[in-house]
Amino acid sequence: MRHTYFAPHPALLEYIDSVFVVSIDFTAGAGLSPIYPFVPTHNRFLCFYLQDQVKVKKQAGDFATKARSIIIGPQLTPVTLDLGQQHETVVVNLKPAGMYRLLGIPMAELVDCDYDARLVMGREIDELLDRLQAAPGHFERNAIVQRYLLGKLPQLKPMLPFDLAMQQQVQASGNLPIERVAAQACLSRRQFERKSYERLGFAPKLYSRMIRFSHAYKYKETSPHSSWTEIAHRCGYFDQMHFIRDFKSFAGFAPSMLKQEDVEKSVLFRTMEDLSISF
Repeated sequence: MRHTYFAPHPALLEYIDSVFVVSIDFTAGAGLSPIYPFVPTHNRFLCFYLQDQVKVKKQAGDFATKARSIIIGPQLTPVTLDLGQQHETVVVNLKPAGMYRLLGIPMAELVDCDYDARLVMGREIDELLDRLQAAPGHFERNAIVQRYLLGKLPQLKPMLPFDLAMQQQVQASGNLPIERVAAQACLSRRQFERKSYERLGFAPKLYSRMIRFSHAYKYKETSPHSSWTEIAHRCGYFDQMHFIRDFKSFAGFAPSMLKQEDVEKSVLFRTMEDLSISF
């Protein structure tokens, strides 16, 4: 498996967190599994699949093949991914309100949805995919996608104090009091709630819980030998039961069911997706 992280161009920093390019040959005998349980995350993604198309299975139903370019909206329920045999993808990880600013669509309308990017962003996506597939390596693919994103700057919705406040909440692992974040956003509690649904898709308290859960899940991927008790403490949970309730709510299973051997054969997407935190 090869994966490369790229920081965004300085002009993109206000709405892009990172770009990562991944190449995985699941037939190479490295022991990695192409089946990946993707649990809810506070991040938003624009994904380009350059070889095998990803298949997604929701809780009720069969695997469905996705388009080669997809927009992944706010996620509240877990899904299972089948990454195929030859997985090559370019993923744009957007900052909290980055997808709203890029698309201008209220995020509450996209909860638990993914869309063919061509249907939302136009036929220009086909040309972008062609250029990405023809590029010889990770660095060239990053350059292509960042040039495309730079071209979108004139149409972005304006940045608000709300966006900066929520970026601070992400950096704090979701542990800042909501009243404090609302004050940083220069909004009343009610106004803050409305902006949160519009720009994030969720109420601010739910989004903060999702940040904390995402960071805990990343910690387990980063350090599979760590106990869940240690992880809950490090990620700001008040007690073990509070952590277990949140984990079951988002992942759909108890933390004890995520075994060390399962983590070790995983492609560790959660670790790749979020460069905003380190442990």
